[in-house]
Amino acid sequence: MEVCLLNRTKLFMKTIGYSIKLLIKSSGFMLPIYFVLTLIASTLTLFSTFALKQILDSVVTSNPQISLILLWIGLYCLSLLISPVNTSARNLLYDSLFKKAEHRYECDLEEKLAQLSLSVIDSSAGKDMVDDVRYAKNTAIYTAVRIVFIVSLLYTFAVAFTTLVRFHFWFSLLFLALTVPGIVLTMVFDRKAESLRRKQAPDVRKFCYYRWMLTDAWPAKDVRMYDLTEAVTTRYNEEKNQYIEANKKLDRRKTGSLLFAEILCRSGEIAFTVFVIYQAVHGKISIGDIALYTGFALSVSRSFTEALSILVMGYTRSTDIMGRVFDFFSMNAEETHGDRRLETFQSLTFDNVYFKYPHTEKYVLSGVSFTLNRGDKLSIVGINGSGKSTIVKLMLGLYEIESGEIRINGYPMSEYDIRDVRKLFSALFQSYVQYPLSLRENVALSSLDRIDNDKEIEDALTQSGVYEELQPKLESGLDSYMTRKFDDKGTELSKGQWQKIALSRAYFKNAPIIIFDEPSAALDAEAEDRIFRNFEEISEGKTGIMISHRISSARLSNQVIVLDGGKITETGTHDELVALDGLYAKLYNLQREKYTAKEEA
Repeated sequence: MEVCLLNRTKLFMKTIGYSIKLLIKSSGFMLPIYFVLTLIASTLTLFSTFALKQILDSVVTSNPQISLILLWIGLYCLSLLISPVNTSARNLLYDSLFKKAEHRYECDLEEKLAQLSLSVIDSSAGKDMVDDVRYAKNTAIYTAVRIVFIVSLLYTFAVAFTTLVRFHFWFSLLFLALTVPGIVLTMVFDRKAESLRRKQAPDVRKFCYYRWMLTDAWPAKDVRMYDLTEAVTTRYNEEKNQYIEANKKLDRRKTGSLLFAEILCRSGEIAFTVFVIYQAVHGKISIGDIALYTGFALSVSRSFTEALSILVMGYTRSTDIMGRVFDFFSMNAEETHGDRRLETFQSLTFDNVYFKYPHTEKYVLSGVSFTLNRGDKLSIVGINGSGKSTIVKLMLGLYEIESGEIRINGYPMSEYDIRDVRKLFSALFQSYVQYPLSLRENVALSSLDRIDNDKEIEDALTQSGVYEELQPKLESGLDSYMTRKFDDKGTELSKGQWQKIALSRAYFKNAPIIIFDEPSAALDAEAEDRIFRNFEEISEGKTGIMISHRISSARLSNQVIVLDGGKITETGTHDELVALDGLYAKLYNLQREKYTAKEEA
């Protein structure tokens, strides 16, 4: 228990340091200025109560001094006037602090995510961690602000409580003790709420997804065509109602407990006020002292309760939440590997490579070996799930292999900077992204330093066969938006057109190796034929990798590898594999018979 408490305390102190650094890094000296303004606000509150005491005592004296009364009235009014000005300045500063810190935190999160391997974020546990880090944003920012509040509240408490103790020690102590139960209960229920949130995180993602299905334009056609509205709504309501009921149950318990604690606290305040009035009636204190002690009593109650509540809540919440944040930011970044220079491409070798996806037991690739030389055109063939696309992901270093070795130009890939390795490749992925950006941006994302080169962008679009189709629809030329997400005049595209734009992006990069992963999946026959011709016409010195369900496209390659169950079962040219009469020949003949039947029909 002591170790746990010690670790929590260390984590809390680390959170305070992190939060202060975050705010100073994002907004400079705004935090110290905010601290000074907060102390001024506390001082004004205490001073106005003291000034009111002086006014009342001066008025009821047997020989009131008008000049003194006017002085205290003036000071009292001045404190009341300064207070809203100070509050407005603090609020303005606070808004700026939060927005700047929020932006900095989100940038740090995005930068870290970009450094992590896909194996980290492509899992349920990884998604939960990212959700936790996003959820912790307010805690990371507010912790420093809470410390400012705590210091100002403790300052208020010290001044006010010292005054009350001089009036009556035991009564002041008893009055203070009655505020403790509420603080303890707040801490208990705050931890229960955080535990429930962590437990419900996957369920929240689920009902949010159902809500997306019902409200987003992307799945709208399927939802309407298959009449899914009622079914999805039912699932959404079931998941959301379970979430609501679990939180409602906790809220009911929290409300009842905190109501009891609040009544206890208010009873102490009432008893203290009655005692002060009793003392005044018996002439032991002045009329002004009633205002001073009752005002300071409220200040003591408020400042002690708020300071301890903020401290306890910050302590429990930061130790429950921020631990995940620090774990996330301390995770090892994706290996950029060594510092060997990679200026040209000569060869790529898979040597007895074994691989399985994170958190799974089944090997997707088992002992895969092949070599791709500069200028080769390689086709990878196999049924769905045989591991074809996985080979591409490993080439790009998106995942770490289990065993074996991948070599580039004869040296292990680990000896190169992975960013240099990826510069060798330009790829059209099977699951391409539809960016709701301008046409120019959609193409130039693969090489942003050339985004202003209109001719090269147009050439890439022409090469994929989509530019002629789109030109009549482009009101702003290359700067026209694709989709109406950001612009009502945006151009809506078919799935095939989107794939052609993704293909243009691959062409535009102009890398030494171009990869087509099921490039004709959404294309018509003419566009499909264009892709295969482009693959065949890759200039001298370029290298091509084709993964296609069209077995006949392998005729264009000088090397074909056949995958079955994660293993290379056949390798050779198209003619050699047909003559071998194995799996490749079987797939080829099945497709040839299908196309022949279509032609005869």
